[in-house]
Amino acid sequence: MIGSALIAAALAAAMPTMPLPQYEVNDAFVYTDGRVERVRSVKGTTVVWSGLNNQRYTRSRNFIVPVLKWRAGRGSGERRIVGNPDKLWPLDGSKRARFRAIAETKLKAQSRPRRAMTFWTCGSDDVRQSTVPAGTFSVIPVRCERYSATTMRLIERIEWEFAPELGHYVQRSDTDYLRGTKRNISLYAALRGPAAEKRRLAALSKAARQSKI
Repeated sequence: MIGSALIAAALAAAMPTMPLPQYEVNDAFVYTDGRVERVRSVKGTTVVWSGLNNQRYTRSRNFIVPVLKWRAGRGSGERRIVGNPDKLWPLDGSKRARFRAIAETKLKAQSRPRRAMTFWTCGSDDVRQSTVPAGTFSVIPVRCERYSATTMRLIERIEWEFAPELGHYVQRSDTDYLRGTKRNISLYAALRGPAAEKRRLAALSKAARQSKI
């Protein structure tokens, strides 16, 4: 116990506080479920991502913020954030942030939008080491909890392990209390620039899925 505490303290002292993640076009991350996250464009505090199917979605550079804009088949959706989720940054193991996410979704272009609001509370923890298929990293754990706006019941808990040297998370655990499910994914590979070519990403995605069989 003492040895682990000393290691964590040494890692924290050696690691500078982290600003919001910085991304470049074509940065790509492949996870153990075969999921691919690839940067298509960056503008200010928002990033447009896509998977292998080239379907794009917009997120904040702050990965704790839910997807801001997306399309799914003929449907679409947008979220507005009220509050300051960026208060969590720079990550230093002691920050807390609260915010609301107001979503408007349409089943098709002519549909009336459906509106839903949820409350989020998030916090970071002390530095530790984490080993995933892509390697061993010093990480800062971040946990967020989502609550119903009507009952204040806990709906979902998401935990990330953010690796400052990579500038992205290497592990994510998602517990959905409404569905009674839990899902974990770990980083299988990270590619930059020309290396993030679609055929290579597809091959890595297939290998990642097969590695879990």
